[in-house]
Amino acid sequence: MKNNQILSSLMQFYIQAEKLKTTMRHSWTSNSVRQESSAEHSWMLTLIALTIFDQLTIPVDRMRILKILIVHDLAEAITGDIPAFDTMGRVHKIENEKKSLWSITENLPAKTRNEIRSLFLEYEDKKTIEAKVSQAIDKFESPLQHNIADISTWDQNDYDIHGLYKMEYFNFEPFLKELRLELENMTRRKVSEAGQLHRFRPDIQEYYNKLDKDEKQQ
Repeated sequence: MKNNQILSSLMQFYIQAEKLKTTMRHSWTSNSVRQESSAEHSWMLTLIALTIFDQLTIPVDRMRILKILIVHDLAEAITGDIPAFDTMGRVHKIENEKKSLWSITENLPAKTRNEIRSLFLEYEDKKTIEAKVSQAIDKFESPLQHNIADISTWDQNDYDIHGLYKMEYFNFEPFLKELRLELENMTRRKVSEAGQLHRFRPDIQEYYNKLDKDEKQQ
């Protein structure tokens, strides 16, 4: 591919990828007048990764994790974001995202195109340690963002799935599990202070009440 072709393909790619900035997610920001974009979500994931690398008890390819997190939601520039509670919308989610990502990267130089696609597939396969760490960070950021936002922005869907959300993604690494439990405590305190505990599932209410009791006894 000649330089002028490379330059043209890159410009086309950037224009398509930019739409990730305008793809809004279900989560709201700390500024309650607007939600976060998928691009902002991806940025936050890379920042979280950067701050926890030194705490992990297992060796990881840090650069690969950052690359995975940068591109993992790139297809949403075309597909849009589908909230975790939208079970019907998520039936063909990976298939549709793969098709969209292949379209976005189609005209890139082969080496770059193949790397981006490989990173996407690695993330979705959830087999490598880098993919597992990336998945955990992704599943951490969503409830974190909800906790950062004002609780008035939560709807019942958020209460229905928020408690102990995707905890199984953190069990493979001690620090990640500890970090996720700390976030769960943050959720518990937030909803308790707002008097909204009753909106959770009964099992979550019971779990949070037990944590409240244990905390008061310490």
